[in-house]
Amino acid sequence: MRISTAQIYSAAISGMLDQQGKLLETQNQLSTGKRLLSPSDDPVGAVRSLELQRALAKTDQFQTNVNLLDSRLRLEESALSESVQILQQVRERALEANNATQTNETRLAISRELDQQLDALLTIANTRDAEGRSIFAGYQQDVQAFTLTNGSVTYNGDDGQRMLQVGTNRQLADTSPGSEVFMGVVNGNGHFQTRAADSNTGDAVIDAGAITDIAAFNGDAVDIVFTSASDYELRDASGVVIGGGAYQSGGSINVNGMMVTVDGTPAAGDQFSLRPSEAEDVFSMVAQLRDTLMQPRTGAAQRAQQTSDINSALVNIDQALDRLIARQSESGTRMQALERQKDVNENIALQVEENLGSITDLDYAEAISRFQQQQLGLQAAQQAFAKVQGLSLFNYL
Repeated sequence: MRISTAQIYSAAISGMLDQQGKLLETQNQLSTGKRLLSPSDDPVGAVRSLELQRALAKTDQFQTNVNLLDSRLRLEESALSESVQILQQVRERALEANNATQTNETRLAISRELDQQLDALLTIANTRDAEGRSIFAGYQQDVQAFTLTNGSVTYNGDDGQRMLQVGTNRQLADTSPGSEVFMGVVNGNGHFQTRAADSNTGDAVIDAGAITDIAAFNGDAVDIVFTSASDYELRDASGVVIGGGAYQSGGSINVNGMMVTVDGTPAAGDQFSLRPSEAEDVFSMVAQLRDTLMQPRTGAAQRAQQTSDINSALVNIDQALDRLIARQSESGTRMQALERQKDVNENIALQVEENLGSITDLDYAEAISRFQQQQLGLQAAQQAFAKVQGLSLFNYL
């Protein structure tokens, strides 16, 4: 069979181009560090690679949410911690103000301190994250959570609490809405509140009271009315007498599952009210204490009234502290859960990257060896072609 010169040239050139193509592919693999440069290199591996890349991207998004939530929860924890410290300081100052050695002037000075603490508390409640979003406004993160208008604080957020996806099957709550932190705190002892009538002329003082029989407690309003310094009547909201007895200073008075203690000497006609607890905001609780201390009091009756008001304010502050500490505990629990999820995501990402690398990453030792062999193959093809080019019948004449 005769082989033409053109066929020889074509076969030689085709062989060299094939060797050059393989060499170029290996060179590209070495320069990128990747075994798969196109789906055709390994169709099955390419599909699996895309699946792993999507899984890795999803895990990266989870970690982005984790970092965002971590930042906001740390801000919340810090804000709650500062708020607790402020209320503890307010409580300490209230106890000082309730001391008999205090004067109108010293109580006024304390009230001014409380006014500053109230401003600080409002500033904390309006904390924003690095992107300028309120952390205590629920879903309404673009608004200022709380505003002060005519001495009253208004909540501008809502009751929503955003959930962020931090894992394939895991969501965690964002910061608590301000309505669950600073608003809706039940005053008094949590069941009922006590108050001395402004018209009292005796020096008797009432405490915050307590529940002794929750089954007997019905939430009805009750007034303790002293008919003399030694006797009292218990009246319902309509003024109907439902009980009474002889008064003993420091002794307990029990009615409808409620127990209160009255100290001092009441005057005939003095009254103390027992009313169901109501929801208040933390700011108004501090403001009420401030206002109580701001007013000058003269005489035993007015000082007794102030003492009763301070006692009520103290138990309100305790309720506010319980609320903030509870939210602080919840925030800490979420932060711990978030830290655990962060570790889970990191482990998942590491495993996915390892699996992805086993499919797409280049085995450098094998690739270098292959590159050297392909170089030798190309050189051999080039040398063979050069020799074929030099062949001629004249060489044999």
